[in-house]
Amino acid sequence: MNALGYCTLFLLVGAGCTRQPMLSASSPFNVTSRLNDSIWYGTGELLRIKEPTQQLDDVRQLNLLVFTDIDYPGKGDGPNPTTTTGCVTGDCTRTQILALYNIPLKKGRTTIARLNRHNTQKNEPANLSYVGNSGGLQKRYIDKGGKPSWVRLTRIDKATGMVEGRFVITFHEDMSVYNRIENGMPETARFNSGLFRIKIKNVVLK
Repeated sequence: MNALGYCTLFLLVGAGCTRQPMLSASSPFNVTSRLNDSIWYGTGELLRIKEPTQQLDDVRQLNLLVFTDIDYPGKGDGPNPTTTTGCVTGDCTRTQILALYNIPLKKGRTTIARLNRHNTQKNEPANLSYVGNSGGLQKRYIDKGGKPSWVRLTRIDKATGMVEGRFVITFHEDMSVYNRIENGMPETARFNSGLFRIKIKNVVLK
C-alpha cells in the first residue's frame, strides 16, 4: 500500500472512531438543544409502548416526549408565568412539548420523515407544540421536508435502560391549526445541537 493509501485508511479509521457529542454529566436537564437562536432545555421521557400480548424485547421502537416551561411570545398570564424550571420536578406549567414517535431502538441515525412514514396515527407526526395555560394547542410546528431533520441514538445501555442520543430538526409551522396564535413567532423552528440522556420507560397498554 502506498503512502496515499495509508493516509486514506488512517482518515477513515479516525472518522469511524470519532466520539459523538454527549450530554454533560452535570446538566440538570436530560434534554438540551438550541431552538433557533435561543438555548432550549427540558425534561424528556423515552417510552417503549407494548401491547399486553407482546414480549418486551419484540418492541423495537421508542417515543421521545420532551416537556418544558420556557415562556414564549403571546403565552400570556398563567399559574407560573415567570417560572422556568425545565419541568425537572414535573410540577410545572408546560408551555412547549417536543414529540418524536417511532424512533428505532438501535444505534444509528433516522430522518424525521422516515419516523413519520412509520406512524400509525396520522394526527401524530413529529412536532413541536406550544400550549396555552389551560393546555390547549396554540401553535404547532411539523416536518415539511426541511433539512437537516434527524435523530440519532448514540449509546444504548441494555443493563440500565439508559439511552443517549442527538437530534437536529427543521420544523415549519402547521397551518392546519385553526386557532394558532398570531404573535410574530417565526415560521420555522430549528433545533440544533440537540442532546439527550434518558432511561427507557416501559408502558403496557390496557
